[in-house]
Amino acid sequence: MSQPPRIVVLGAGPAGSALAAMLARQGIQALVYDDEKRPALLVGESLIPAIVAILQRMGIEDRVATIAQFKPGASFIHHLGTQMNFNFNSVEGRLPPYAYNVPRPEFDDVLKDYAKELGVKFVKHRAGLVAHPGGKRELELDAAALEAGGYSEGAKPDLIIDCSGRARTSAKLLGIKAATGSRRDTAHFAHYTGIEHPYEPGQITIMYHPWGWSWRIPLPDKLSFGIVMNPKALPEFGATGEERLERVLATDPVISPLTAKRKRVTDVFSYTNYQLISDRAQGPGWVAAGDAFGFVDPMLSPGVFLALDSAESLSAMFAKHGERLLDAPEKLAKELGRYEQRQRAWHEAWHELIEYFYDGRIVAFYERGTQLKADHPGRFSNMMEFISNRTIALMATGAGTLSTWNRMYLKGCSKWLLKNGRAKELALP
Repeated sequence: MSQPPRIVVLGAGPAGSALAAMLARQGIQALVYDDEKRPALLVGESLIPAIVAILQRMGIEDRVATIAQFKPGASFIHHLGTQMNFNFNSVEGRLPPYAYNVPRPEFDDVLKDYAKELGVKFVKHRAGLVAHPGGKRELELDAAALEAGGYSEGAKPDLIIDCSGRARTSAKLLGIKAATGSRRDTAHFAHYTGIEHPYEPGQITIMYHPWGWSWRIPLPDKLSFGIVMNPKALPEFGATGEERLERVLATDPVISPLTAKRKRVTDVFSYTNYQLISDRAQGPGWVAAGDAFGFVDPMLSPGVFLALDSAESLSAMFAKHGERLLDAPEKLAKELGRYEQRQRAWHEAWHELIEYFYDGRIVAFYERGTQLKADHPGRFSNMMEFISNRTIALMATGAGTLSTWNRMYLKGCSKWLLKNGRAKELALP
């Protein structure tokens, strides 16, 4: 590179590596700063079909498949007895009718290695930023970052893309506030061998409990087990993540019979604060992508999709205008504003859908539909079942999450069918 890149990316997670690779395919070089520090386990192991579509467009699905467990669908099990089994066949024609479960470090490496093959340069350095709120360039690299990236004689990048994840480097430096969700749950998870999984291979399971919910995600040679607890329930399950996981595995009436031969093969990792959207995602000289802009509750596993979609959206912006977009500040600001609106719409739609799973409406909706079909068998109830199942599948896989029709259908049917207060009994605490 005779000239230093005009675009720099902070962070080599899914959003950063994918974006750098997408830009490189257009002939646009981005420099990625990555300190190569990351936990051994990360949430986001269960992918959705919309991610597979992006991997196909990138041409790397086969690489992901070699390190992944094929995922045909998901099962939702309520402690009061209701069980909902969904597969992805109903979205065929809109999205690939399958997805994958992945060990996240290996998945992230696939994206990073692909970017390197395309000529993307990664600098092992935690880039520092200097903030100028309201200035012509609100964020700039500090002197150490400029030197590490090979910028000299006053050269500076024109656009900083913050893919720093939950560190939210740009937002914190600029004092940008964020809207958080109503929940303050705590999650603990680890990888295990020896846990039985009496479902179709690769099928993930989400279980509702009186204290919150748990996940079981089959990986190629192990199983990811996690619990998401209401803070009020934490003390009765122990003082540490290890104690709480073991208590659930040893005492839960549904899970415990499957875990007699369990062996934990990783440390226990913990996360809190699962819902957040920044009040602002871009400004002069910078833009945030992926978790650096916001993150959504992991109930339906949309996090990695939102990261890759943000990368694809920014890449599409440059595919439309080329690198010359950086020479037109007003046009760039307009495009970044459109990008932010799109990402905000995605976050709001996912948050809205996930609320149906938390407040009991989805489970009650499923129960009521099953009863309706039993009481009134025939073409009408069969049609309603088909439309309802497909609508929920399209929304939960990323194919129709943003659809106004889908959202209105789910809202309208919920009001029509759920008049007996059952949803409150089925809601998560």
